[in-house]
Amino acid sequence: MQRIAALDLGTNTFLCLIAEGDKSGLKKILHDSAKVIRLGQDVNKNKFFHPDALNRADQCLREFKNIIDSFAVSKILAMATSAARDVKNQEQFFSICKKYNIPVKIISGDDEARITYCGATAKLGLQNSATEENCLVVDIGGGSTELILGKSQNILHAQSLNIGCVRLTEELVPQQPVTDQDHQFLADRIESELKPVLEKIRSHSVQKIIAVAGTPTALAASMLGHFEPESVDGFILKTEVLQSWVERLKATSVEEKISQFNIEAGRADVIYVGALILWSIARCLALPSVQVSIKGVRYGVALELLES
Repeated sequence: MQRIAALDLGTNTFLCLIAEGDKSGLKKILHDSAKVIRLGQDVNKNKFFHPDALNRADQCLREFKNIIDSFAVSKILAMATSAARDVKNQEQFFSICKKYNIPVKIISGDDEARITYCGATAKLGLQNSATEENCLVVDIGGGSTELILGKSQNILHAQSLNIGCVRLTEELVPQQPVTDQDHQFLADRIESELKPVLEKIRSHSVQKIIAVAGTPTALAASMLGHFEPESVDGFILKTEVLQSWVERLKATSVEEKISQFNIEAGRADVIYVGALILWSIARCLALPSVQVSIKGVRYGVALELLES
């Protein structure tokens, strides 16, 4: 049995998973935490990490390293995704990771899709496969959205699209509440990006959508009244409920999203776009609901560490 630490250093959120397991899979979760960092602040516009974002990353990784050290893990691996792929000053970020002895890899969109699928379909004590259905895993990140269709351990189609919730909010949502004109322009942009890949996915006949990352978990937690991992994991978001969320989020300010819907401050300004992307996918595939998962990249990274 090994004890490992797997980190997902995303465009909006950093996540740290500490677990025990072996080559057959994950056996026990010892720690799982997330912090909204907004590493991708202005990355889409400037192609550089903002100094404030790097300072937030430094503080978060210092906290994560203290937690990791307290569990005396044998292996650590962090994976950085869309924002880190897009910038010209990656070395500044690498130097922070090196300062805290956290090995980090910047993964391609294709690798991110594969790792996300493995993590999202992982079950404790089992191999990667958690479903015999044609299952679409959707990971709406800050910089990109991953769409991974698989059955059992086989990936049938995977694609990474540059329509993350931070990226599109900075680019196309100048104010909240959102005007009808801005909403329609954004919806058209999302649909045009999704259309080619969803046509390929539809040809395989999708039976189920599993949605990971901050957008679906925040919506589920808001509906439950609080975030409780056991209740959020597996929560069902009906497609018509997603549509109503889009309408409510469109019509409210960032402050109202925080006060009325209990959305955390670092996510409240981008969750409208995330909800619109998720609803667009479910609607275009004509599926009645989406299943929420609290798993994702960090679980896939953990499985890779245990297999190595």
